[in-house]
Amino acid sequence: MTRSEADVAELPTEPGARLRRQRELAGMSEQQVAEQLNLDAGVVMALERDDYAALGAPVFVRGHLKRYAALLALSEDEVVGAYERSRAQLAQPTLIPKAREEMLPVRGRPKWPWLVGGVVAFLLAAGIAAYVGEHGLGFPARSGTGTADDSTASDAAPTPGGSNAAPSAGGPSATPAADTAARQSSPASTTPGAADPSAAPGPPAGQVALQLAFAADSWVEVYDGAGKAVLYDLGKAGTGRTVTGAAPLSITVGNAPAVSLRVNGQPLALPPPPAGQTVARFSIGPDGSLR
Repeated sequence: MTRSEADVAELPTEPGARLRRQRELAGMSEQQVAEQLNLDAGVVMALERDDYAALGAPVFVRGHLKRYAALLALSEDEVVGAYERSRAQLAQPTLIPKAREEMLPVRGRPKWPWLVGGVVAFLLAAGIAAYVGEHGLGFPARSGTGTADDSTASDAAPTPGGSNAAPSAGGPSATPAADTAARQSSPASTTPGAADPSAAPGPPAGQVALQLAFAADSWVEVYDGAGKAVLYDLGKAGTGRTVTGAAPLSITVGNAPAVSLRVNGQPLALPPPPAGQTVARFSIGPDGSLR
């Protein structure tokens, strides 16, 4: 056995250590090996440290080992075989060299949760806007420009000298003519000295007084000339509402056939709703006329 064969026999079994030992025996530096193999010095050092994860896929590692072994006059099969035996105990390397991984941009958190949240918030806001546009907001029954009085027809009695009298004891289902007849034929149902709603003095100039009687449940909206809600509520069957507001008044009645109306003490028939519907929309002018 020659001196060179003895030195090779004494080399470690790990491929990296074997290459490093043979390079040192040849008196070559890592930089010199890198220049002859046209590699980066970091690749040569990774091969000698058995740091194969930094070199990428196994096909790249085998190619570097073969070229390095051929440069040092070592058996390519032995060096590659040592690598294959050690590879069974190594973690599977990534296809991207570690040096390139360090150069990749840092990925932030996924943005799709924000996108989904934004879409849900937009749909929710659109639904609320559509509901408000269709039904309006729930305003209280009383407002600064008008008054609302909720009382049952059974115990309602006109206020003496007032223009906001409640419906008669005849009940909201009675017609205006029957209401007047009931007041004339049943004096016990009227407070002594009380004035008939039809004979009561009219509202102040520019104001319109409404009396609504509900034979069945019906929602009602009343807005004054300034667009402010005078009445926004559900009228229960057997109840009435009396409101006063600045003309013109915009009125929407949900169950028009079940509602009777007086304007400034005078009965006024609601306009018939469209065919197949129960909602009536109309307005009352300063003179109490239907528009």
